Amino acid sequence: MRIKKNDRKAQEEMVGFVLIMVIVAVVFLVILGIMIRKPAGSEKESKDIYQFLESLMEYTTDCAINNEIDYEKIGNLLKECHSNHGTCLNGEMVCDVLNNSIFEITDKSWNVGSYYKGFIFNSTYVDNNRTIEHVLSLQKGNCTSFKGAEYLSPDYPGSIVSTLKICF
Repeated sequence: MRIKKNDRKAQEEMVGFVLIMVIVAVVFLVILGIMIRKPAGSEKESKDIYQFLESLMEYTTDCAINNEIDYEKIGNLLKECHSNHGTCLNGEMVCDVLNNSIFEITDKSWNVGSYYKGFIFNSTYVDNNRTIEHVLSLQKGNCTSFKGAEYLSPDYPGSIVSTLKICF
């Protein structure tokens, strides 16, 4: 039995069509796999929150440690709170001033309660050996979905990682 030239051309077209369908199916499965692997929590990285954290670390508090007119920035108080839990010259504990300052600034800056539902702020110390020590944790409101960022502050021999998640 002899195959006609037109039948052979039709067979080639069918093979080409099947190959295209297989390629489309593989691409679809790869895209589906990528979408499924994304975490279920709706955390989004935010440049605005990162810039807020960067500015927050430069905010000058009413805590002086060494000199009555040399008030400390929040970034320095985080290191001080982690290292020795000292006191300010006015008698307040460094960690208490830090806690109150960050809570008040974050609460007012992000208008928590009207537009945003809350926030979570955490600071932890991580050294080169991956030892993790809790420094500070603050929370207000309930979080189901949020956007956030983290900020690293060097604190030899490791660093302090501060994360802020704004709930919406």
